[in-house]
Amino acid sequence: MTDLLYLPDNDYQQRFEATVTDTSNDTTSSDGYIVLDQTLFYKEGGGQPADHGEITWDDSGAHVVDVQKSHGDIRHYVDGDLPDEGIVVEGEIDWERRYKHMRMHTAQHVVSWVALQLFDASTAGNQIHADTSRLDLSPIDLDGESIAEITSAANNIVEEARAVTKQSMSRAAVEDRVEDGRTNLDLLPESVDPLRVVIIGDEDLCPCGGTHVDNTEEIGMIDVVDHENKGAETERLTFTLSEE
Repeated sequence: MTDLLYLPDNDYQQRFEATVTDTSNDTTSSDGYIVLDQTLFYKEGGGQPADHGEITWDDSGAHVVDVQKSHGDIRHYVDGDLPDEGIVVEGEIDWERRYKHMRMHTAQHVVSWVALQLFDASTAGNQIHADTSRLDLSPIDLDGESIAEITSAANNIVEEARAVTKQSMSRAAVEDRVEDGRTNLDLLPESVDPLRVVIIGDEDLCPCGGTHVDNTEEIGMIDVVDHENKGAETERLTFTLSEE
């Protein structure tokens, strides 16, 4: 099993050393994969794409193009050479890509929280990208006024520079603290205990394994650029972030 070095609160480290535990040419992909005993690379999941970056050793190396979890191991799919098992390698994540995902994922938490507070709408799904992201809210019927209200409230949280903390917490404590409608704990197997949670300020607590910034001021201003009715009282918001 691969140790995830970025959990629970190590989102900013960019380089690490690890030992190769397995390598293979995947018959379902044109890329081989590398398994390490520990990693900083985020595997795809929770609406957040996988990290990219480099794995190097001796006089060789490979570019990490995808990261997926399989039977407890983290497979780093690579374009390049494959190292021998047992050797020590160096990994470095593509920080520009990672940091954009950190800002976007934290913004999604903020918008989800605001929508729950203002309109009692839960987040039914989300997809994070480096430049544009989206989330689905339900039940809700959005118009220009309500979208402006959500955007304004979310950006107030950004400007307030609220602390974002990440920590492990017992499942019982999470169930006691998480607000109704904030997340569906039933989707998480009972065996997952403790849970990694993301807490924004003193209010919003949500189980999440993604990467996040340490303060909302790092997000940048949130701009809702589109919304779409997805039926069944579900609306999709698409948003971007300023680079300032």
